[in-house]
Amino acid sequence: MQSQKQKRKAYPSDLTHKQFQLLEPLLKVKPKKTGRPLSDLEEVVNGMLYVLSTGCRWRDLPHDYGVSYVTCYRYFINWADNGTLRRIFEELKQKADKKNLLHWRNAYLDASVVKSKKGVKNR
Repeated sequence: MQSQKQKRKAYPSDLTHKQFQLLEPLLKVKPKKTGRPLSDLEEVVNGMLYVLSTGCRWRDLPHDYGVSYVTCYRYFINWADNGTLRRIFEELKQKADKKNLLHWRNAYLDASVVKSKKGVKNR
């Protein structure tokens, strides 16, 4: 069976199949015994990345993704709530650090916020 992704032209925000394979073990999705079959998680992730990278509304997700905007949004909210997105970030951060792709001298552990004065000073 050919996946929906192979039928459509890739968007710049899409992950490659190899990149998705890094994420797939981290995605917590338990198949249900009854009901609808699971959505294509690769397309769900690509749909999320499209919305997040373009800044469009979930409702404006292109139809050729093969998953509805409601499905992408539901997965996004669930993964944000149950810590899946944080685990993905931490795992990718660790892998990048092991390959020396992170430059920690440019990282900030804490930031200070300085209030700016409102208005202009009169001379």
